[in-house]
Amino acid sequence: MLAEEQKNGRHEPEGRTYVLKDEYETARQNEEFFDSTAETYEKHYKLTFRTLTKLVSLLPLGDNPYLLDLGCGTGWVLRYAANQTNGKGEFYGVDISSKMIKLAQAKSQSYGNLHFYKSRVEELPFDDEFFDVVMSTTAFHHFSNPEEAVREAKRVLKPSGKLYILDITANNAFMTLMDRYWRKTEPAHVKYYSTKEFQALFERARLCYVRSKRINLIYEVLIAEKS
Repeated sequence: MLAEEQKNGRHEPEGRTYVLKDEYETARQNEEFFDSTAETYEKHYKLTFRTLTKLVSLLPLGDNPYLLDLGCGTGWVLRYAANQTNGKGEFYGVDISSKMIKLAQAKSQSYGNLHFYKSRVEELPFDDEFFDVVMSTTAFHHFSNPEEAVREAKRVLKPSGKLYILDITANNAFMTLMDRYWRKTEPAHVKYYSTKEFQALFERARLCYVRSKRINLIYEVLIAEKS
């Protein structure tokens, strides 16, 4: 797979890892794609939202959580999480799409503790050690530089803070083929990662891999902790 990606000019070696040669072009394609789908996003992803509630049930929200969602879309899962804490805590979302962020802000006007920013996940606009929990919900396969995204998540996490990534995992031949298909047909798609690849990403970022949990036949939650 890596040899094929190099041949197509999509990836180049950087030590033991592979990153996109033009991650900003990939980011631009992602922004255009999600701007174009923002208005219909919640309608088309209703079934996926049921899966997101299972992720929220795993989060250690505590009494006054500071939670960040990477690739927050219209903010649905953040509003759901905020509803579980009776108005306590602060909930932040970043997304590369301006239209997604505008919709998230509009849909969250009745909440005083939800905050949304247009940003790449590889360049987060937050101070070090700001969040108790960072999550990414069905968005990681769009990130243009997964290595930097995980490093940024670690940077903004408090000591002992946890990272939760919910995404499709390519742990079998069928999902590997699906990954190849989406790479060819959807410019915004970067890569589905296997569980082992996620573990390696955590290790290179010096995050402690905690465990993974299968949510259904497609989605898996990968959990890491900042030591």
